[in-house]
Amino acid sequence: MIVRAATAQDIAGIVDLHKAANPYGDWYRNPFQRLGRTAYKDLTPLERFLHGGSWMDLSLCRRHVHEYQRRGFPVLVAEDGGHVVGECEVWLDEEPEPFGRYAEAEMVESGSPPNPDVERELLTRAAERVRKMGYAHFDLSPSHSGGETVAKGLGFRKMWDTRTFSAVLKDVPRPETEFAARYLGGEYGDLAGLLVLNHREPARFRYETLTALWPAERMAGVNDAQRLIAMAVDATGGRFAVFAVRRDWLDPAVAEVDVWIDSAALKDAARLGEAFSIAVEVARKLGTKRVTTYAPPSAAKTLRDLGFTGGDEPDPWLRRML
Repeated sequence: MIVRAATAQDIAGIVDLHKAANPYGDWYRNPFQRLGRTAYKDLTPLERFLHGGSWMDLSLCRRHVHEYQRRGFPVLVAEDGGHVVGECEVWLDEEPEPFGRYAEAEMVESGSPPNPDVERELLTRAAERVRKMGYAHFDLSPSHSGGETVAKGLGFRKMWDTRTFSAVLKDVPRPETEFAARYLGGEYGDLAGLLVLNHREPARFRYETLTALWPAERMAGVNDAQRLIAMAVDATGGRFAVFAVRRDWLDPAVAEVDVWIDSAALKDAARLGEAFSIAVEVARKLGTKRVTTYAPPSAAKTLRDLGFTGGDEPDPWLRRML
């Protein structure tokens, strides 16, 4: 087995890997509701995308891989016997503390069932490249990227934990304080200095995929299949940002909310409560009955005081020091 940079000729093999790992077991017009079972060839790019992302369609995957390579790190493939048996995509980012400057294995795929030997080799080779590029931190979010079975043996340790909370919108009290809000203009720079509390993936990657600015998602038409509200907020507790999205393919509809705030607010229950209360107020505009949001365990009491439940399932972000 060899690990090397992917070429255009490898894209079909990457797609085949992901198709083999299709979590829905079959192909549907809407896999979330298991509606409209049909042949893969009859699905639109968006319908294929819904089964697991840009890797499920050849044209989308080509654009996805090109964008990764344009950002400065080649997509790696593991080849064995002339066949692609694994792939690894590394994202380079820099965020407010506690994350700082890091590289993250955003995708580690080795088919179904996962092949630990392939994933171990991909992550080892990726770490070598990352170290040569001058990065001291190599990260992994195994619940979303893969690589969980080999992470501990390679020296990855937990540094962050994102929990999922949900609430019935009518049960969440409205904000008690005045605030001013303006629509964000689609520039990542507007979020400078703010930490995304939904840290299940890198901040910029989350921003681009949530807003459907990521080129493959734009090609798929994700922006036409969801409603997004992105707002910068000034409140008594300071500045923060809210992203609230309603995805048309989900039934019943849910408002999914991300809060971006400065790191100091994590230790200030009053500021945190104000931010989430206002974030829910923004989400009401999407017309759903339920809201889902994400935060570290330290925010659990604040969210439960607002009427949220959940937050029990760990979703770790791991780090390896190089």
